[in-house]
Amino acid sequence: MQNPFKDQYTVITFIYGILVAIITGIAFYIRCLPKADVFGGSFVKFGGNDPWYNMRIVENTLTHFPHRINFDAYTYFPHGQYHPFAFLFDQILAFIIWVAGLGSPSHELMELIGAYYPAVLGALTVIPVYIIGKEIYNRNVGILSAALIAVLPGQFLSRSLLGFTDHHVMETLFATWVIAFFVIAVKSAQDRVTMDHILNKDLNHLKKPIFYSILTGIMLGSYILAWKGGVLSVLVILVYLLLQAVIDHMKGKDLAWLLLISIPAFVIAILMILPYLAPSTIDIRTVAALAASILGVAIFAGISHLLRVKEIERAAYPFVLIVLAGTGLFAFSIIAPDLYHSMMAMFNVFSPKAGSLTVAEIHPMTVIHPDPLNRPDYVNIGGCEAWVWFTTPFFIAFIAYAWIVYNLLFKGGKGEELLLITWSALMLYASFGQNRFAAYYAVNVALLTGFLAWKFIEFGAPSTVHEPVKADAKKRHEPKAHKYSFLKKYINLDLVLIFIIIFVVIFYPPIFTPRTGALDSARYTGGPQTDWYESLTWMRENTPDFATDSFNYYTLYPDIPRGEDYPYPSNAYGVMSWWDYGHWITRIAHRIPIANPFQAGIGGPHQGDRPGACVFFITRNETVANEVMDALGGRYVISDFMMADAWNAVYNKFGAMTVWAGDTDGYYGRILNEKGQYETVLTEKYYSTMEARLHILDGTWIERIEPLKNYRLIHESKSMMPITIGDDPIRFVKIFEYVKGADLVVTPSPGLNETFATVTVEVLTNQGRTFNYTQPATLADDGKFHFTLPYSTEGPIEGETQFDTAPTGPYTIEVGNVTREVRVTERDVLDGGLIEVNM
Repeated sequence: MQNPFKDQYTVITFIYGILVAIITGIAFYIRCLPKADVFGGSFVKFGGNDPWYNMRIVENTLTHFPHRINFDAYTYFPHGQYHPFAFLFDQILAFIIWVAGLGSPSHELMELIGAYYPAVLGALTVIPVYIIGKEIYNRNVGILSAALIAVLPGQFLSRSLLGFTDHHVMETLFATWVIAFFVIAVKSAQDRVTMDHILNKDLNHLKKPIFYSILTGIMLGSYILAWKGGVLSVLVILVYLLLQAVIDHMKGKDLAWLLLISIPAFVIAILMILPYLAPSTIDIRTVAALAASILGVAIFAGISHLLRVKEIERAAYPFVLIVLAGTGLFAFSIIAPDLYHSMMAMFNVFSPKAGSLTVAEIHPMTVIHPDPLNRPDYVNIGGCEAWVWFTTPFFIAFIAYAWIVYNLLFKGGKGEELLLITWSALMLYASFGQNRFAAYYAVNVALLTGFLAWKFIEFGAPSTVHEPVKADAKKRHEPKAHKYSFLKKYINLDLVLIFIIIFVVIFYPPIFTPRTGALDSARYTGGPQTDWYESLTWMRENTPDFATDSFNYYTLYPDIPRGEDYPYPSNAYGVMSWWDYGHWITRIAHRIPIANPFQAGIGGPHQGDRPGACVFFITRNETVANEVMDALGGRYVISDFMMADAWNAVYNKFGAMTVWAGDTDGYYGRILNEKGQYETVLTEKYYSTMEARLHILDGTWIERIEPLKNYRLIHESKSMMPITIGDDPIRFVKIFEYVKGADLVVTPSPGLNETFATVTVEVLTNQGRTFNYTQPATLADDGKFHFTLPYSTEGPIEGETQFDTAPTGPYTIEVGNVTREVRVTERDVLDGGLIEVNM
């Protein structure tokens, strides 16, 4: 049997294959570093917010496999919502789990595989990166680029970590495969395929470009099915085709090859997504964008052919395209104005506004860290997101941009290089629109930096260093002193020094930078703290369960007409919290959030002045808060310290609430302290908001801040925050119940000329903390004092909230120097029962 490794080309191919496998393994190892954080506690800690909802979809799908919900009644109460997740990410995961569990997987197996899923996808991205570098330049560029994408910190790493089970990593993987196959299609067709080859059906010239165009289309369709915004890759390809068309026409070349490599891809993508059009996920705009791209490429080629036949000046071509594009868009806006405006709105992804900018993944990527003191000469690159997410490769990549553009302008660069630079520039632009696209741009940074690193190696290496190719077949079979002696020319002191420089400059900062480098930043994946998990588990076990056999967390809800609300059971209710926590409430508590991370239920001026979370938490009027809760069917409120953290002692989410509410001023003031220095303090306006009155003040009365009459603390978590009220540190998570409150009417004794009264009760929380709930009242026109009491002194009742935070004894009524005690039942609190006391 012939030794397959006798051929030098085969040996080199095998070595590079081993290197790619090793790099993939390293990428997987880094992405599994948070294993202790994910699996080390009392629950599997999926990262962030959306991963919890992805696992909710997977869990529901496995219950009804292979069917999944498009509409979810367990979020966005009291409406329900078509969730915007395209199905492929969750469906593939559900299929893997279903097969691994032999059709009946356990909950533990589901969470184990679900946690490892993004790490596997992230590691596999190494392969298309290698292929792109190899096909555009050579295998060495491919290896350097693959090694860099494996270790780059930032958005791509964080979105492919163990436990971060969200579709972002699949987006990047499929989008990279789209370019990998399209690069090969471009290489195999440019300057090789003409219209004559197409008309004569010359398969020798056509089969490879068509094959890779079809593979491009399969990956493009898969990308769109994994994320509804996958039309972004369509834009990349279309812009490249336009630029390539102009360049080739100006050179007098036939553009038929552009039709061959693009139209099959677009058609395949359309055929893949058509069966899965669904509200809020993949809609007709995506199909329209693909169809328009097919028409656009046909116009590029058709106009070029017509101008060449008519022997019209080549320079007229771009101007004709501009006129046609403008005319076409104008006609489109007249014929189908709704679809036109809807499609134009898709470009808002590059320029988010208003409340959307408070979403972590949406705000623009920064290159210079903003100066907190607004100094005009301030420059801090080290603190910016570009440095934190990429370190040196981000800035080195710009040298590669210049190099490649120079090649294209003055050396007749290849079509693959034009594709690389077009793709990279668009991804950079997208990252400056929304930082979520920095996960995509990591691939571009790796390729551009890998290209430059290899150029540096070529510059300093002996001229004999080159990559063996198949064309060297004759040389491969020449006698050699030793079968591996050719490797010696790759090993010399100059190369060793060059590789040391490359490692120190390009690879060391992304891997080893303290706190933000890959090895440090990959150890934690985020997700709910133990306080949140414990609190939501408590809610699941201690609040009324409205689920039935036909309506519960696992129901396969039917699609309902757009704009209609789900017909909930009469006893169903919503949970008010900030939108960040909606998916945790759904999956952990099995309760229905009013707001969720799809930015639904926030309300306020940026959502048509509808009632919602920002209105509730920022209002300073309890009556308005009650109207919001009544309108939205809310019964419980969950808050964490970050929602109230205007001090920014841990993380300030209060500011985001004010932005969404359109009320950002007046929460901070400046006072002169004892040292004669001005310091920033929180104002009465802050302490008057529902969020501060709930989480900071426990709903009780302090000077100039009215107590809350319809909200009672029923549970709090263990962890204590760095801010104290009196001598008590504030707890991290608190759960409140919205109640009618018992109606206490106090009649003062004749001759008691007091016009002011208070009622007070000591409350003991489940953490052993005590505070006094005090409510004042002034004498009403009927000569009585009226109170609305939210706490029951007699404990919970069956079928209602099993609260573990409650008064230690009866209320004390004080009118002047006269006191009385009164006890209040839970039923009176829930139903607004009347209690009358004569002093």
